[in-house]
Amino acid sequence: MVIAAVNPNDVLEDASEGGAPRTGARIDIRHVSHGFALRGETLPVLDDVTLTVQPGEFVALLGPSGCGKSTLLRLVAGLEPPGKGSVEADGHVIGAPDPSRVLVFQDPTLFPWRTVRENVALGPQAQGARRGKGAVEVEARIDAALERVGLTEFAHAWPHQLSGGMAQRVALARGLVNDPALLALDEPFGKLDSLTRMRMQGELVALWQRARFSVLFVTHDVEEALVMATRVVVFSGRPARIISEVRNEAPYPRHRDDIALVELRKGVLAQLGIEV
Repeated sequence: MVIAAVNPNDVLEDASEGGAPRTGARIDIRHVSHGFALRGETLPVLDDVTLTVQPGEFVALLGPSGCGKSTLLRLVAGLEPPGKGSVEADGHVIGAPDPSRVLVFQDPTLFPWRTVRENVALGPQAQGARRGKGAVEVEARIDAALERVGLTEFAHAWPHQLSGGMAQRVALARGLVNDPALLALDEPFGKLDSLTRMRMQGELVALWQRARFSVLFVTHDVEEALVMATRVVVFSGRPARIISEVRNEAPYPRHRDDIALVELRKGVLAQLGIEV
């Protein structure tokens, strides 16, 4: 089922700056089923999931907790292969993690013995890119990532000196420093208070509008999904299968009390078996 269908390219053209070309990855998930071994048996987690993310699209994956959304992100990130089916990025089978596909978790997982800047530098450092001829360019990328998330003044702060929202910004900067084609986020705002969460939602959308990477955003918050994404994919309980898709044509910034958004929210909740 598709609710409020609209051409997603129309939304993306409005969201980009000056009609600039999109640079995000195309992700093709084809007939993916997956499960985990548990006490000698297979626990099914994903059930014949087929989904395409267009370059530069912001797609939210919505469904009950524990239904398999996070597992799908892990497959897209290349952390493990699917049990059945295929996952591709720009026409190539995903067989391993790659800096172009960044996965951000709910917990920022910052190293407490490293400053904000040093945490952001982890990716380039692991690739050996902070040494040699490209060192100056890499340092400039780190500066740019910190500026994009508004933490330039906190570059030399320690993780224990940051608020929850600031720590999550560091995690975003750590991913953005690689100039990813895909940013995959697993309930990144789930542990934040409501005001910080709303602020971070707006900041992430603004980052996406500027950088035009593709986004896969896992959440079980219907309002969050509709406020942020151009398309919302609704999953059933485990094993997850797609039960509906919602395309949101509302311009940014979106308002939670907008009548159209409220109606979309009611429709999604009904799909999840919740009447309001």
